[in-house]
Amino acid sequence: MSDNIQTNTAGQTPPCLQHQIEKTKYLIEVHFSDTSAQRVEDRLKRVILHDLEHGSAFS
Repeated sequence: MSDNIQTNTAGQTPPCLQHQIEKTKYLIEVHFSDTSAQRVEDRLKRVILHDLEHGSAFS
């Protein structure tokens, strides 16, 4: 598994995470809100707990 983080030096596009599973390549763009009251840690914890409760976690 290889992960690459790509960023645009001009700052016009969001960072992009590239991940390949078998022959399929996924590009995940990362967006952050300047006005959000929720911290990244809180959001990730909520997403992980939701996945665990609903059986959607990675195996």
